Amino acid sequence: MLLECNENLRFTVQYKQQIKNRINLLNKDLESVVHKEYTSIYKTDPEMTTNILSKIESLVTKLTTSTLDELIMIDAVIDKYNDNKEWFKEYAETEFLKID
Repeated sequence: MLLECNENLRFTVQYKQQIKNRINLLNKDLESVVHKEYTSIYKTDPEMTTNILSKIESLVTKLTTSTLDELIMIDAVIDKYNDNKEWFKEYAETEFLKID
């Protein structure tokens, strides 16, 4: 997440030489840490890791393409889920796809 935020700074007026250098150094360190963690998790269960990343990417896409009204509704649904997870687990359908 921090890597993505740092990447988004590139397109702002605040992205000057000193900040640019610091961000590039930090990103290099973060990428190393993230890569090690990802590799460790992926080796444990490649299919689950791929499914989780796919679901995260799908959720981010849905959030970034939603209208303000939709975001308010999505927030309310998440709150309802957090209030009663057992009901959602019993009545809502979720799935992971089998990777060939």
